Amino acid sequence: MANDSHTQPILITGGTGFAGRHLIQALLDDGFQNIHTTHFGNSPVPEVCQNEAVSIHQVNLTEAEAVAQLIKAVQPAQIYHLASFAAVGKSFEQAGAILQNNIMLQLHVLNAVQQHAPQAKILIIGSAEEYGRIPQDKLGQKIDESYPLNPVNPYAVTKVTQDLLAQAFYFSFKLNILRVRPFNHIGEGQSPDFVIPAFASQIVAVEKGTQECLKVGKLDSVRDFTDVKDMVRAYIIVMNVGEVGDVYNIGSGTGWKISEVLDMLLAHSTQKIKVEVDETRLRPSDVEYFVADAHRIQELGWSPQVPLSETLERILNEWREKV
Repeated sequence: MANDSHTQPILITGGTGFAGRHLIQALLDDGFQNIHTTHFGNSPVPEVCQNEAVSIHQVNLTEAEAVAQLIKAVQPAQIYHLASFAAVGKSFEQAGAILQNNIMLQLHVLNAVQQHAPQAKILIIGSAEEYGRIPQDKLGQKIDESYPLNPVNPYAVTKVTQDLLAQAFYFSFKLNILRVRPFNHIGEGQSPDFVIPAFASQIVAVEKGTQECLKVGKLDSVRDFTDVKDMVRAYIIVMNVGEVGDVYNIGSGTGWKISEVLDMLLAHSTQKIKVEVDETRLRPSDVEYFVADAHRIQELGWSPQVPLSETLERILNEWREKV
């Protein structure tokens, strides 16, 4: 982008969350000087958000009027819509809250943009979870954007709904909407509700003598892991050179068994650790093979740069410093 565009306002919903803080850092590194992010709740604000180029807005995105006032005041040129309740494993227990939260905040953002900033470009962050159940005859095949949407948990249902709402607003109101479906992404700042930080936090607990063994769920599922730093770089590329109205998978295109990733983490441990299966960590329905066909975003010039082993070592070291 031209340098003068670096002063145009950029709004990131949920920018104080896991991926959001990495996106803000990437935008700052690229020289953007007018970044706005929403924050809700009492969780600490990441250090990157304390940069003078970042403005923090305490907004409950499930309140339509608050969202409208935010969009009207900021007049963003670009919106990265990351805000979402992201807890796949807990989404059956918390289905009502997840459905209400994720769907309504998406609707409020789209309505507010239509009314107050119709020229803004909006990147809607979906999820590979939208693809859901893979038929037996398709197992082992990479998933492209034309694959049917088959959500298998309430969180995935909300991401499909967000995706389709965005598409509806694009078709009906000609808003400048782009959509992405990121596959698993990992890095610093991710909640232990997710598999890799769950492993890392337990490894550190065993190393420090506060836990006897590492408890795991299903280990034979295959997943596509991308470093969050590569993931947010993909978001920026899609925002700036993607085709408005289109959807892009984001993933490395490489499948790893969860057991292989666990072994890589254990190889960095300071001691031998016993692993036990914990029945409570098994999900009611789990997808066996989830690997991206990411040729569309690769055509925009993106490819992952950070090796998985490097990402895993950073995550483990973060937990060692934290615990």
